[in-house]
Amino acid sequence: MLTVRNRCHDPFYNQAFEEYVFETFRDENMVLLWQNDPTVVVGCHQNICREVRWPLLRELHVPVVRRMSGGGTVYHDLGNLNYTLMAPQDQMPDYDSALAPVIAALNDLSIPAQKRRSCDIAIGEQKISGSAQRVTGGRVLHHGTLLFDSDLELLDRITTHHKNDCFQTKGTVSAICAVTNIRDHLQTDMTLEEFRAELLQRLLSGGREIVLTADQEREVERLRDEKYCSWQWTWGKTPSFSYEKTGEFMGTPIRVAYSAKRGILSNVQVECEAFDAGKAEKALEGAKLDPEAMEQLCLDLTGKPELLNFFL
Repeated sequence: MLTVRNRCHDPFYNQAFEEYVFETFRDENMVLLWQNDPTVVVGCHQNICREVRWPLLRELHVPVVRRMSGGGTVYHDLGNLNYTLMAPQDQMPDYDSALAPVIAALNDLSIPAQKRRSCDIAIGEQKISGSAQRVTGGRVLHHGTLLFDSDLELLDRITTHHKNDCFQTKGTVSAICAVTNIRDHLQTDMTLEEFRAELLQRLLSGGREIVLTADQEREVERLRDEKYCSWQWTWGKTPSFSYEKTGEFMGTPIRVAYSAKRGILSNVQVECEAFDAGKAEKALEGAKLDPEAMEQLCLDLTGKPELLNFFL
């Protein structure tokens, strides 16, 4: 068993780091522990705007990154510890096998964790960990969150009860679960760093730690810049969807509708007498699904950023 040291908190780098290790160390069983600055991480088959309120993320300066596995949307911050396990497919064929060593390590720390649903870990009825997998080339990558001392109020505001039902999509929709922090259930308090060390010791089980070379670090950075920071990966991989929203803007009725495939908008319809709806339709038809560009369009049309709430 190997672990690779990673103390970076950049969510885009960390997605690239995880993929690089998975594709490079193919003959090894691996365990990684890592953390992100505040960010929203969506599954590879999800519609970002369906899962989170984009204007709120912009207000809070919280980025979104798409991961390479399926599953639902999660919120990361520095009170959350992420783990990744990598192994040959025949050694980790299902969620039970992947979750077992994590649950055993938590139980050994006197944390009353148990499996709940197909891929969650919970204390009682409250979730402390969600997980997802990617299987390719005879290898399995299993990764999950561990809510240790996260901002659960912000998690709730961003991801839990704020699904945007104006989006109609066949993409994966996240489940809504009650959550809790591990730290609230410890018999003896510890810091996250202490928890990380104790957990790694149990998961690594006598294995060793290695550090990427300078050349390997550059490859991770290249993957970050070319893939995980790109529009093509983050928004271009959005599953096909249709969108429609009606309401009132500046005292007049408004209706916005459009479709999108591979992140490109079509069949755009904008109806509102408070601004030049025809100009909005022309600007959006054939355009990329790009919230920042949409926000700028709303400002150009009305000078009011709240118009974006009708376009996303």
